[in-house]
Amino acid sequence: MSVFPLFFPNDLILEVLSLLNVKAILRFRCVSKFWDILISNPSFVNLHLKSSEKRNPHFLLLASHTKKFPTKTLYGSDEFEHDYVVFPYSISRLVENPSFTITTDSDYIVQHKECSDIVGSCNGLICLSCEYYNYEYYEYWLRLWNPATRTTSPKFGLFRLYSNTPGCPTSKGCYRFSFGCDNSSGTYKVMASCYFRHQQRSNVKILSLGDNVWRDFESFPVEPIDADYACGTDYDDVYFKSTITWLGIRNKLCTRAYNFTDIKDFTVKHFVIVSLDLRTETYNQYLLPPDFDQVPHRAPIIGVLGDCLCFSYCYKETDFIIWQMKEFGIQDFWTQFLKISYHSLQIHYDYSDENAKYHFYFVPLFFSEDGDTLILHCSREGSQDIIYNQRNNTVKQTKITATKTITDDRIGDPCCCSVKGYFESLVSVF
Repeated sequence: MSVFPLFFPNDLILEVLSLLNVKAILRFRCVSKFWDILISNPSFVNLHLKSSEKRNPHFLLLASHTKKFPTKTLYGSDEFEHDYVVFPYSISRLVENPSFTITTDSDYIVQHKECSDIVGSCNGLICLSCEYYNYEYYEYWLRLWNPATRTTSPKFGLFRLYSNTPGCPTSKGCYRFSFGCDNSSGTYKVMASCYFRHQQRSNVKILSLGDNVWRDFESFPVEPIDADYACGTDYDDVYFKSTITWLGIRNKLCTRAYNFTDIKDFTVKHFVIVSLDLRTETYNQYLLPPDFDQVPHRAPIIGVLGDCLCFSYCYKETDFIIWQMKEFGIQDFWTQFLKISYHSLQIHYDYSDENAKYHFYFVPLFFSEDGDTLILHCSREGSQDIIYNQRNNTVKQTKITATKTITDDRIGDPCCCSVKGYFESLVSVF
């Protein structure tokens, strides 16, 4: 009896490979030169990208690390070295096991890439930034990083802002960056913005990757709410459907002063959602949900849940509310998605403490397709998050411990919410 070799069509091979994680796929590149070419083909990269986005969402868990170096100076102060580590971690694994320990290696330490901040995530790529200040000028640069393929791009987008520039801030954090992709052309873009207080305008620049040239752009129509006052973390904007979208304030109110002592100066009519379309490079503005009728102590948050833009806020002293815009860009498609009582979330705080109100907030991170599971970051739970099951009305708190090396160099508790919308991909950083 003759034995015929098995033959699998290329389309079937690609379909099967697209269901694997990046680590497994990279191993298959060693099978043959033909498989290497097949896997490296842009068509397969896009096929895997679409598959991974739907079935394998991740969080980027952040953990900070501080080393103290005792020094003898005139002021008797010690020196400190700060860095932080990024852990891509599967959401499904987090739901199944909320308590675990992660050990990482130096490839996940952001400072080892000569960067200090995470700008954002898009199509499996993470954009990193660095700011250097020497009293004469601010210097900025960027890198792209793909944690799944463990590749990092060279520095790009280098530019300087001199301290004697009229209206230039003198403190750290002069320029802020946003990252996204024009999906119609596959062009990745970075937006840089800086608010000049004395001139009451924003200086905005856009860089298209590949050109590596910053282009001056139209100033923001509405100044974004500063995230430092909004919720204390990097929730400035979201990348969604080829746009960068954020929450702003009309009428040139001081957006850097949104806190519990100044909300008397705000009304719900001052809030507006602003979106930069990366395809047309034009701004759009959208009104908030019609039933948003009271200014909360903490600024509302723009996010993405269930492939919809969402708007969430703490309502009075009783509930957390999430709205979804079912059709992006259409005002009439706002729908109240969830209204959850603090009691159901097992959250309690002193309502009489005004300062506690200001520091109390939720950030929605993930909502499962079956509609059962919601993951929230809560300021009252420190650096951990809560997993709420609607069907059973149960709450679990995550307990994640991070170690830097196998020698148990502990670096603190990671936070699940600093980079949104991450999933593994084969997309190249070059």
